[in-house]
Amino acid sequence: MSDSDHADYGNPKESLSGSADLRRNAYSIHKGNQEKMGPTDVYQYSQVLQLEHAVTNFLNYFNKIIQLSPNYKVYLENVDALQNTRVEILPAMLRHKLKCAAELASLNELGKLPLLNELNTYEEKFSSTDRKPVLQELEENDIEKLSASVNNEMVKHWSEVSQKAQEDDEDEEDDGYEPDETKKKWPPKLPEIKNSAIKARVFIHKSIINDKLYLSEHDMIKAHNERLEFLGDSILNTTITMILYNKFPHLSEGQLSKLRMKLISNERLKKWSFLYKFNEKLRTNIDKTCETSEFKQGKQKLYADVFEAYIGGLLEDDPKHNLPRVRKWLSKLALPVIEEEIKKDDDLDLTEVDVNAKKTLYSLIGYAALNLHYKPIQKPSFENPIALVECRIKDGTILGVGKGRNIKIAGMRAAQQVLRNKPLIEKYAAFRAAVPRSDSVVKTLAGSKRSTPGEEGPEEEYGDAYPAKKTDLRTQNQSLDASTSRIIPNEDGSLSLI
Repeated sequence: MSDSDHADYGNPKESLSGSADLRRNAYSIHKGNQEKMGPTDVYQYSQVLQLEHAVTNFLNYFNKIIQLSPNYKVYLENVDALQNTRVEILPAMLRHKLKCAAELASLNELGKLPLLNELNTYEEKFSSTDRKPVLQELEENDIEKLSASVNNEMVKHWSEVSQKAQEDDEDEEDDGYEPDETKKKWPPKLPEIKNSAIKARVFIHKSIINDKLYLSEHDMIKAHNERLEFLGDSILNTTITMILYNKFPHLSEGQLSKLRMKLISNERLKKWSFLYKFNEKLRTNIDKTCETSEFKQGKQKLYADVFEAYIGGLLEDDPKHNLPRVRKWLSKLALPVIEEEIKKDDDLDLTEVDVNAKKTLYSLIGYAALNLHYKPIQKPSFENPIALVECRIKDGTILGVGKGRNIKIAGMRAAQQVLRNKPLIEKYAAFRAAVPRSDSVVKTLAGSKRSTPGEEGPEEEYGDAYPAKKTDLRTQNQSLDASTSRIIPNEDGSLSLI
């Protein structure tokens, strides 16, 4: 087990040295606290999480040792031949861990570790209604010998942890960053930088310091906001990335990158900076009033920079508490922009594609005379990567339009749009119900009929007239006779039966 595996659970040596006390005291109630504390108060939520994590790791790592380690006899043979040991392995052979693993593997091989087998089958034998211990070594009369007091320091520790977590939650609620409130109040409240020195540095542009020649380079770096901007830029990028990644699990990497660029562009950050009046607080040595100045004619990037510097200032002021606040604040701030971009950009269409939409639509309103079909209006190209397909009927009426990255997806979305139009569905469903059964099917072969559309071919505008299945053409020709309906092309490219 690496050091990182038990970093969160205290020093392992200290844990072992105090294990006897913990075993004796961990699960009972101190007599003096019985009125104030019930049995369930001994367990705190974070404590339970760590206990379950520790038990899982204990079993996993114990079994891993048995699987990987040779027995003690093989270990000694390797110790006696250190001169032949590879250089990268030699340091480990001189430490205690491989020896300990070999001894455990040997005991298991000799059947002297019954406890391990019991632990591996513990979950199978466990029953929440059985009060008897599962491990055979722990007998019922042993329970009476156990201490009837809880470790006061342990209870105090977990109570403090729980109280601290509750206070942190209350702090965040006081700042008004709950996501549920996003639509009620916008823009969201600006998280506050409490350290006055850091807050002042956020709004000091480098141009203010450049002519202060009496300052050392070290002092100049700490006197303006560029380092804070550097930190804030990284936090902003990561935070927006995580917001989009979690919010849109169906978007591709390219779509996520495209949307992220809209949110972290200098123009967007400049708007947010003006929203919180950072432009009025920023101190610079740049002429911002002259109409011919480079500042007036440029993109005024320094206003985007000060927004990033403010985020950096929040993290430098209090990284532990302000990082989640920044995430919640940016989530609320970015939400209207995300919704706007999603609506404007067809490539970011979040509508779930229903692969059965066409079949569902035909089952509701389709029949031969209606000639329900899908007409590609626009194919994807380098200049415009969006396909456009219309859902039409025989007389050219357009029932719905769909967009997508290819014609197939666009056709499905066109059918979905029609399905969402309940009055339209009711109207054509009534038409279908009034058509005699004999007239509502397409005769494809002698003696065979189909009342639902088949798999559409490469040209989707053929619609219902396309054969339901790819059958052998020779078989079809042999089956056709004079009484079979014929399919002929119309002027508009659609097909009809005669």
